[in-house]
Amino acid sequence: MYDVMFIGEKIKSPELKSLCVSPDSLVECKGEIGNFQIEYDKNDNIHNATVKNIVINLEAIRENPLSETINLNNYLAKIDENEDIIFIQDYQKISPAIINRETLNAAIRAKKEYKNKEIYFLYRSMRFIEDNDNLFDKARQLGVIFLKYEMDGIEVNEKGQVNYKRGDLNLDLKGSIITAPILKPSQKITRVARLLNIEMGDNEYIQSENIYLQPTLTGKRGVYSLAGARGPNAYSDLNLEINFTLNEIKSNLNGVEPLTEKDREIDEQKCILCYTCYRVCPHGAIDKDEKADAMKINELACYGCDACLSHCPADAISYVENTEPKENDLTLKVLMCENSADTAFQKLDKDKFNDLDIEKIPCASSIKKDEIFSYLRKKESRLLILGCFEESCKHINGDGRGERISNQIRNTLEELELGKTRVQFERLSPRMEEDLNDFLLRWKEGDQK
Repeated sequence: MYDVMFIGEKIKSPELKSLCVSPDSLVECKGEIGNFQIEYDKNDNIHNATVKNIVINLEAIRENPLSETINLNNYLAKIDENEDIIFIQDYQKISPAIINRETLNAAIRAKKEYKNKEIYFLYRSMRFIEDNDNLFDKARQLGVIFLKYEMDGIEVNEKGQVNYKRGDLNLDLKGSIITAPILKPSQKITRVARLLNIEMGDNEYIQSENIYLQPTLTGKRGVYSLAGARGPNAYSDLNLEINFTLNEIKSNLNGVEPLTEKDREIDEQKCILCYTCYRVCPHGAIDKDEKADAMKINELACYGCDACLSHCPADAISYVENTEPKENDLTLKVLMCENSADTAFQKLDKDKFNDLDIEKIPCASSIKKDEIFSYLRKKESRLLILGCFEESCKHINGDGRGERISNQIRNTLEELELGKTRVQFERLSPRMEEDLNDFLLRWKEGDQK
């Protein structure tokens, strides 16, 4: 088991046992914080791993906002020695602090290399964090000319000319134009977000909004985003965000507690695998349970928003009752389908049936053999199972399974000479309250089949 899996660039941390995979090699991710089940491709072979935390660390794409200009990559080799140099920052979008720093350093290098040239630095915003203010002062001392602009006050043409207007100033600048790049999300982020079942923001980054106090958290517990996966501003305080993330991961290694006091469960007999809950959960807390052929809720990933519960079309999600079942002396057990017999039962005078141990169940097909036999351990105990008419059953496969199990148990009881009539299966509709009343009274008195 790995403490952390990095998707993209690995971050060194001797205290953590880590795995690093490329975004293209990731095949599948299921599970929750502390127990993510990963499939990834390595050398054309599928590998499996269990990881406790996941960090998405993908570099942003650097895009030149003006194709006819020079970008910051190896710009000195492309400058015309006979022309002035014009740096343009914040074109269309305000540059993040890291680009602000790179452009200032580039202007300083250019001024040192070409002392006799005019170096212009056009900007809309100067990000004074870390050492950017010192770089700004140094560039001014060297003679770099700073010109603040708004988008409607600058025009760049294909001939390498810049028209600058601000107030009474109207300048025509000519020279080698170097534009600071725009940082855009990696094209691989969408695929990673889909595999991890993480919501993306409108800006195509992992986070739906910029987070300051806990900057690298995502909507999915145990999954973190850094650098170009989080957004352009992540580069402003990348070292701080790395330290925050690694400290969070280390604290998680001691174990985490559920975020909600109420447990939720999905009834495998009701679930129709429509994936509605999977799609609406904002925290990626729901996966398919391959063993049960139904969906399941990962308890440690659940934030308790109940979006799944309110959107489930099959009404298959409910709260788990945490109270321990109380033993009673009643020997007559009745299991009622909540969509038929129990609905009818709510219209009756329940005081007449205080000597019956009545339990509401989601579907007659949800009964289990071992539970039924546990009911029958009591001396002289009997069990009545009340389900829907088959054409009315809301379960995808109907409740025929419940009747089959009942018949199998009756046959077993008969073979053991324990009395097959101790278990009985009947069908009712929610409108048959009078029939249910008479039926329960007769069954209570021992009118059995």
